[in-house]
Amino acid sequence: MDILNLGFNFPILSLGTPLLCLINLIFSVYWFLRFKWPFFLFFLVFAISFEAWQSLYQFKSKGIITSKGLTVMSYNVRSFNLFDWIDTKEIPSLIFNYIELVKPDVVCFQEYNQDQAPRFTNYSYKIFKPYVPKGKIGSCIISKYPLVNSKIISFEGSSNGGMQSDLVWKQDTLRLYNLHFESLKINSKDTLLSSNYSKKIRSKIKNVFETQKQQVLKFNKLSQSNKFPEIICTDLNNNAFSESYKNLSKNRLDTFKEKGQGFGSTYQFPYFPLRIDYIFTTTNITTLDYITHEVELSDHKPISVVLQFP
Repeated sequence: MDILNLGFNFPILSLGTPLLCLINLIFSVYWFLRFKWPFFLFFLVFAISFEAWQSLYQFKSKGIITSKGLTVMSYNVRSFNLFDWIDTKEIPSLIFNYIELVKPDVVCFQEYNQDQAPRFTNYSYKIFKPYVPKGKIGSCIISKYPLVNSKIISFEGSSNGGMQSDLVWKQDTLRLYNLHFESLKINSKDTLLSSNYSKKIRSKIKNVFETQKQQVLKFNKLSQSNKFPEIICTDLNNNAFSESYKNLSKNRLDTFKEKGQGFGSTYQFPYFPLRIDYIFTTTNITTLDYITHEVELSDHKPISVVLQFP
């Protein structure tokens, strides 16, 4: 069993897998510089699990984009700073300005708050679906191309959820999924180091991961009836070493692994790369480019891809 697959067998370890990988890498450099045999063990493990390492880090692609495709952005906007998590009142307008600067063709928002949201006037199509009935917070898709057959995707017993919509692009119809899976909801008292709270947080993480697993299985069953090429924008609330990721990415392409670079961290967490936001596609869609946007207007970073079909 290699270090990158520990998370599938011990769910709580999946959160710390990037850190374990970093520690392993530091020791390998130490062993290499001292000409010690454990370096060769690391090299062997790295070679065996090379594909899994790609989930953690990607080297910059040397390819040049020669054709224009469909640009899709995914962004958890944290209710447009409804509760003043960021010390500025201008977050909605700043997000609006950034979207206008990047000019994606389609944006899938998670944690979209209807009351706080700016008017995206350059997008002719907008569909909003609340996470709970009559709610003000939910999933939203804005698009420069027609959106049809939109439906809500509910997760029973959860305040998170999603939606689906068909996008008419050129002569093709693509299925868009915009999903927000169960959140960890960790607070300042939740720590594995404190005897008072370690058992509680372990239990919480275990329960959340099991909920995520059931939500992903429900979604996969739902998507089986889809006949169109699909694009999945999601805040999975888990990293690429989790069982939830494994189930969601099966038979699909992770666009970060196709064209991303660096750690691709999407969650604003200091000193620790957390990639928990993803854009997946079916295998008949080609990823031309992938960008992790380095802006701090939410607790998440937006990600965007340029896609081509067929």
